[in-house]
Amino acid sequence: MLPKHVKILLMRIPVSKLTAAVFLFFCLNSQAQLKFPVTNNDLRNNLSKVLSDYVMGFSTLKSDTIVVNPQSIEFATKLDFQGCEENSITQYNSKNLIYSWKAVLLTTEEFEEASKKYKWLYNQLKVMTVDIQDYSFTLSGDYDEPDESKKFFGSIFKLTPNAGNMPKLKIEAAMQFEFPDWKISLLVFEREREDKERGDIYGD
Repeated sequence: MLPKHVKILLMRIPVSKLTAAVFLFFCLNSQAQLKFPVTNNDLRNNLSKVLSDYVMGFSTLKSDTIVVNPQSIEFATKLDFQGCEENSITQYNSKNLIYSWKAVLLTTEEFEEASKKYKWLYNQLKVMTVDIQDYSFTLSGDYDEPDESKKFFGSIFKLTPNAGNMPKLKIEAAMQFEFPDWKISLLVFEREREDKERGDIYGD
């Protein structure tokens, strides 16, 4: 319903101009309700860079060593990812070298704020097309609904159509509680599991 002051104003406008005024009102009202863009080019471009370099063992994006563990090594990256708090590459020392990438997009104490960012990230990935070398892929995945009684949620995507040289590759929008904060992350990794139970992120 139109506000009273708008009704009074419209009564004073000739019919030809009235139609245009009503149309303009609804256009402006519709635009005001859009909180996020339908697509995010920076997110898409950076994810495409990560996926393309993943095929080559992150030879282009891998930077300085951050920490060395018995089963893994964490590296900084050369990726210029605007709006990302931090991002890193992890190398797992299995029979074959396996890599993963993680970017933290938001850290907050507020569950509602984290939930909105998590859903926004899921929606971005759901409509996204990524380029890997000379091929384009869409992402297919189900939404894992946030629940404040739990500490972790993850919406896992796979490439469509399936990439023959990356059969285990997953892209995940994750929301995790690490006291005292909720963290929203974007991950790229290999994993055998297809269910929602969280397990090892790398295969055999």
